[in-house]
Amino acid sequence: MRRVTTQRGRAPVTGPAAWFVRFAGVNSIVCPLGFGGFTIPAIVSVAQGHGILYTFGNPTYGSGPFERIGVPTTVPLLLAFLAACLVQLAGGLLLICLRPSGFVVVPVGMLLSAPFWWGFDLPFAWLSAALVLPFLAAAWAVYRKASRNPGESRPSSA
Repeated sequence: MRRVTTQRGRAPVTGPAAWFVRFAGVNSIVCPLGFGGFTIPAIVSVAQGHGILYTFGNPTYGSGPFERIGVPTTVPLLLAFLAACLVQLAGGLLLICLRPSGFVVVPVGMLLSAPFWWGFDLPFAWLSAALVLPFLAAAWAVYRKASRNPGESRPSSA
């Protein structure tokens, strides 16, 4: 297993602590993969003039609060949402690779995505965030503790 050290003098995070951080990273990429994946065909459809797509009878990225306040679903709006999803995805991948910067990038990606979650009326994104944030906080605590106490993050060699 690969060891990553956050700072000089800190122990690498390995064992169960590393897997807990990776688990938080995997949870962090579910929402951006799902919503970001649907954004690409929506961009193509809107760009070709076909309007928003419908999945299982529900509009994707349309007919939500954005349109009710006069903000139409356009290609630049969808590209901005895709970019926010990519930031969150990058944060999750950083966590999977045990990079401490992922603990900052994931919440930044969520903050960038949150206006789109509201504007496109995406309730499952809020649920995903509500599940990811406690995992992220717990992973941060485990990560900090394991990087300070090397004996606790490694399996015993008995």
